[in-house]
Amino acid sequence: MKKLVFCLMLTLLPLCQTFSVGNAISAEAEEAWKTEFNRVCGQTDNASDMSIDALKKAIEQCDALKPQIEALEATPRKVYLKRLQMCRNLFAYLLEGKEKK
Repeated sequence: MKKLVFCLMLTLLPLCQTFSVGNAISAEAEEAWKTEFNRVCGQTDNASDMSIDALKKAIEQCDALKPQIEALEATPRKVYLKRLQMCRNLFAYLLEGKEKK
């Protein structure tokens, strides 16, 4: 009986590891866009001090994040898209003001 349980455990162990690796990859992918989102939108605190080039780059980064966020489930998608749009709008507003000067 102990040998049977042991053999069963050895058989199922690689299968369990496969599932955990798949979940780890999904978690890493989710963390990657969230890290980028926090980095880009975290710049809004000092956005008024940013150069024109830095503002343009921040807008491009917001645009690059949009497709990744659009792939999320409905509720987080709505929340993060709204926050991303607000960050982008701030960068665009400041860029417009600096370009007029």
